[in-house]
Amino acid sequence: MCHSRPLARGMRFAQRHNIQMEPTRRLRHEILLTVARGSFGALDRVELSAMEVTGMSRSSLALTVNLVAVVAVALGGCSSSGSDSVHASQRSQPTGESQMFRVPSKDGTLIAVECAGAGPTLIIVHGGIGDRTRWTPMFPQLSSHFTVCAMDRRGHGVSGDSPDYSLQKEAEDVASVVDSRAGMVFVLGHSYGGVAALEAMFLTNRISKLILYEPPLQEPVDHDLAVARKMERMIKEGAREQAVVTFVTEVVQLSPGEVAAMKSRPAWPELVATIDAQLRQMRALAAYRFDPTRMSTVGQPTLLLTGGETRSPYIKQAINGLQTSLPHPTRVVLEGQQHNAMDSGRDVLAEAIITFLLGTTDQDVGK
Repeated sequence: MCHSRPLARGMRFAQRHNIQMEPTRRLRHEILLTVARGSFGALDRVELSAMEVTGMSRSSLALTVNLVAVVAVALGGCSSSGSDSVHASQRSQPTGESQMFRVPSKDGTLIAVECAGAGPTLIIVHGGIGDRTRWTPMFPQLSSHFTVCAMDRRGHGVSGDSPDYSLQKEAEDVASVVDSRAGMVFVLGHSYGGVAALEAMFLTNRISKLILYEPPLQEPVDHDLAVARKMERMIKEGAREQAVVTFVTEVVQLSPGEVAAMKSRPAWPELVATIDAQLRQMRALAAYRFDPTRMSTVGQPTLLLTGGETRSPYIKQAINGLQTSLPHPTRVVLEGQQHNAMDSGRDVLAEAIITFLLGTTDQDVGK
């Protein structure tokens, strides 16, 4: 049967962990999200969630994984003719076997990281909503060139969290993951993750090149705080999806077409699930001040990525500010893209990444 692989892996996990509590709601959520994305191979990452609970009975896990198998069939995950399920699986599966591990940050918070491939390390820091799975679909394009590692930012995916949140802690998380790797590493930060990656440059000397994809460094404070208050009301009223739409339209300023495309992608449920964290991030950004003089001390080569169809004037202002203040900037416009090229333009994005980091053009990118 087509679901025997996840079932067998689940049973092997149950046998390794002779523990007694029922599965937590979070663990069930992780498993079901994994299946919904069509990524059976990603079931290994559920172990990270399971480690956080006190225990689980073998019979409970077997029941849960059997439920997963049933849901998989219902979702078309076993269909050989359903193009949607096949494409979702292709998007979620890295080239070769990926590995999961955790890195303690400065305050002890455990940060989950998924790596695949071989070569110099490239660490990817995802944006404000969602988790590392926004970027793992790009592993096939990148893993033949790099040991590519996508991290879950604190409070996202299967990383830990702390009650005392700050942008500084996010930067410390990135620096801790960087310092856990051997030798010099590359770092790519997207959106809010780009701000964390940029600030990590001041905390470690192990980053050799930096890529920033539309970091929101110079946002309109009063406007964004007003939007955050509106989103908070929506979340309290249970209108979580509308809160996400409000964020991506009024803050990120995505086009209606791009918003509709986001809703149709497998990552959408995870974006809705993590919208709460966006509120604290918006407030942290409101207190952040971009300092060109300080940025002039970042000596590493930096690639500034922006979409050719990006609408936000504040993103363009941030890219311009970085280009004039960083000592060694390279600016690349991703034609036909907006804020989410890792979803809609993976080949062109991968080519820009590889060319900048390795100084080569690969004709086979995306094949």
